[in-house]
This record gives sequence, C-alpha cells and structure tokens, in this order.
Amino acid sequence: MSETGVVAQPLYGQIKSAIEKRIRAEEWPADFQVPREEELAEEFGASRLTVRRALRELQTEGMLIRVQGRGTFVIGPKMQCAVFELPDVSEEIEDGGGVHMSEVISLCALEPGSPLANLLPLPEGGTVFHSRILHKEDGTPIQLEDRFVNADEAPAYLDQDFTRITPHTYLLRETEVTFVDNTIRAIRPDEESRALLQIDASQPCLLLDRRTWRGDTPVTRSRFLYPGDRYRLRSSHEATTTAAPSVRSPGLPPRRIR
Repeated sequence: MSETGVVAQPLYGQIKSAIEKRIRAEEWPADFQVPREEELAEEFGASRLTVRRALRELQTEGMLIRVQGRGTFVIGPKMQCAVFELPDVSEEIEDGGGVHMSEVISLCALEPGSPLANLLPLPEGGTVFHSRILHKEDGTPIQLEDRFVNADEAPAYLDQDFTRITPHTYLLRETEVTFVDNTIRAIRPDEESRALLQIDASQPCLLLDRRTWRGDTPVTRSRFLYPGDRYRLRSSHEATTTAAPSVRSPGLPPRRIR
C-alpha cells in the first residue's frame, strides 16, 4: 500500500496496462508481433512469469492472440460481438422438450502423421484420439461432431460410452482449458457427412470449428456441423469499438429452428 493508502497495482498489472495503452494508441497496431517475453522482461524489469501473466490476461480479453510456433500478435480494436455459452447438445435438445440420441460413428486413436491427426498439432510422439458422433433430436440428425483430443489431457477418453454421456460433458469434467478459439462459417459438406445428416448436395451447413488450449498445450479441436435449414445464429447486443470480449467463453451457439 502506498503512503496515500491506495493499494499499488501489481507489476503484472502495470505491464498489462502499459501494453494495452500501446495497443489503443496504435503504437502496436493490429497484426503487430509482440516482442518476446525475454525482451519485455528486460524492458519492465520483471521476470518472464510476470510478463507471461500480463500477456495471457490480454489474450483472455481478446487484445492479443498467441499463434503456436510463431509468437504473440495484436488483434487490435474491433467491433464487439456478443459471446454466448455453447450448451451441450443433449441439454439444448432436452430443454426444448426433445429426446436426444447419439450414434458413435468412430472412436479411436489416430495413427501419427495421418491427415486427421494433423488437425490437432501435438509435439512429436503425442497421440490424438478422434471421435465422430451423430447427434439426433427425436430421430432427426441435427449435429455431426468430430472431436480431436490430446490423449495426455484425457487418457480415458476412448473408454467412455458416448451414447450415455456426451464428449462435452466428459471433457468439461476431466480437462482444464484456459484458452478457446472459435470460427464459424458456412460450408458444403462432403458426401459422407451429407449421408449422415440426411441432407442433399445443394444444402449448405454451418461449421463451428473450436480449438482449446491449457496454457500452450493443445487440448482439443472440435468441428460441429449443423444442417443449414435446422439451425440459425442470433445475437442482440450493443455495438462498440472496444476490444473483443473474453475468448474464454465457449462461443456463438447455433440456435435450433423450431
């Protein structure tokens, strides 16, 4: 506490404030590569751990993004978009009065170097588990879920009965996640996905691609595919030009069209 009775801001908070000021003043513009932790530690007279905490808080607040193998970059001020919880598909269906059923299409450990395993980049020797599950509401397919899991983060993943518990529920209980990245886009699915979702070739789908990390360690990559005529996105919020909201929120949920 200072002589005036005001609690002094901790060093990591001072570093965070200094970096945030540079971003808002566009001294560090969008896409600017942030100096290495060692350089910032020397500049601020702090340890790397202290600098790392400041950077991670700014990542959480959506001002910075860390790209594995490349470094940390400024996202910059942007139009704020409301961020929602993505509910577990079984809960969403049951809350709407429907009956949830799931069909496990595949559940296995992927061969190292396979194209699918490369969707979740792990250090050499790491194992990726893969599950493909079709979720249905009252017998109608509404979501095709492909999930890639770091085996070290959820060793018992392959032992679960995903007709009784969803991967979402299991991983929420068994893993720790500190960073989430979501991308949403419209795609035309491949023939196998169309057959599982019971849609024709002319029908677009909504793809939610989510990646999660624990610190710098990849935990999961999940790809949720929804038939375009069965889901829609909706958001109501005040538009501002402040930094983006917390990326720890799980993302924008598809809303079922009833």
